[in-house]
Amino acid sequence: MTMTRRRTMYDQPIVRAKVSRVRFPKTCPVCSAPANKLARISTTPRRKIWLRPTWDPNFDMRGKNRLENAEIKSFVVDVCEDHEMSDNAEVKMRGFSTLLASIIASVSVFALIYAGSDYWAGRPVSPWVYSYLVILTLSLILGYLAFKPSPLEASFRIIGFDFERQHVWIKLKNPEYLDQLMTRNPMAAELVNWVVKV
Repeated sequence: MTMTRRRTMYDQPIVRAKVSRVRFPKTCPVCSAPANKLARISTTPRRKIWLRPTWDPNFDMRGKNRLENAEIKSFVVDVCEDHEMSDNAEVKMRGFSTLLASIIASVSVFALIYAGSDYWAGRPVSPWVYSYLVILTLSLILGYLAFKPSPLEASFRIIGFDFERQHVWIKLKNPEYLDQLMTRNPMAAELVNWVVKV
């Protein structure tokens, strides 16, 4: 089985750091303020989930994948009190907005049927259809806000790992934090402009 590799270029340099030796600065990656809290930043591997394992082309009958997929890895980073991120609150908010969007989407079918019926019969559209459109708009705004990256996620993003999972690629938005990270890890981190992904 052959793996296709593609090179991804970045306009701004990203950090390539040794996973076992990287030490993060004691300042907030968002605002560079002194840190007094800890936050966990995890990778989010993007891979296709198959309904049945046997449908996965990488599945082996012995119960293992022929290719090891990148598992979720977390790093603990120092942050200030203003940018502390609570995983539980975020997961609950995203779960609630997903549930709300699925309920409202199922009502969309009925709203379209009633609006179409009123239109073809030459009647004015029922007022509840307009109310539904307002609720739909509000649920879309809620979903956008729930799934929008937090300031910490936007400032500190884990791009991935190399093939041996010895190094991690990190994209940092704050140049001051980037300088501090490079100063603190002279032998464990370097700046690169491209990565090779499978």
